[in-house]
Amino acid sequence: MSLKIKNLSVSLGEKQILKDISLEIKPGTIHAIMGPNGSGKSTLAQALMGNPNYKIQNPKSKIQINNKNIINYGPDERAREGLFLAFQNPTAIPGVSVANLLKTAYQLVKSKNKESRHKVGIRDAVNAHSSQTASGHNPALSVWQFNEMLVEKAKKLGIPQEFLRRSLNEAFSGGEKKKLEMLQALVLEPKYAIFDEIDTGLDVDALKIVAKAIDELKKTGCGVVVITHYQRILKFAKPDFVHILVKGKIVASDGGKLAQTVEKSGYKKWSEN
Repeated sequence: MSLKIKNLSVSLGEKQILKDISLEIKPGTIHAIMGPNGSGKSTLAQALMGNPNYKIQNPKSKIQINNKNIINYGPDERAREGLFLAFQNPTAIPGVSVANLLKTAYQLVKSKNKESRHKVGIRDAVNAHSSQTASGHNPALSVWQFNEMLVEKAKKLGIPQEFLRRSLNEAFSGGEKKKLEMLQALVLEPKYAIFDEIDTGLDVDALKIVAKAIDELKKTGCGVVVITHYQRILKFAKPDFVHILVKGKIVASDGGKLAQTVEKSGYKKWSEN
């Protein structure tokens, strides 16, 4: 039972970015991926989630969730298998409230209805919202139960209840957007969650709150990948493993102390090789 990445080589346009990346993320563990700008960290996140702009080069590449190879799955199918990505730069969706989008996404991820199995992305959730609202279809929780759960999880992140009625990410600060990404993870309960620079734009108090939520996910058995430049979030959400990604390759892996080495010395010793 794990998320396994095997020989993952990825290109964007004509440029190869990732070169035979292999990792295993077990349930209930936190992995930090660190590296300098341009090393391929965000490319790894996008490739894992199935962004079609990122092309898999190696025919032997595999992305497995609990021994099921999902490398040919679309982003929606990967989400339904339990994979979640918090975006580095979340998109604003005017006219679609945080609460309504999360409710629809939750319904679609949890649904056993075969007709809705292909819909799970943000765009699909937006399109599906009006029809599901009209039909009253709710395969997981009642509207009342869902709203109670949503308000409770938002409170843990310090998100005011009135924010849930606002359009997703519209006129939100950078820190507020990152908290909303974390809220999505807590609501959707993925098996494996990838956080791409979730610490960007957070003050120290918000950083502690988000780190506490990451630890909460870990305790539920979620395998967590935290992509970051710096150690600061790792002081609060302590990783079980740290991996250094340089020039598209994993050049070092160790425990949490590796992040402290980066904090003191930077990436120079790996970048020069």
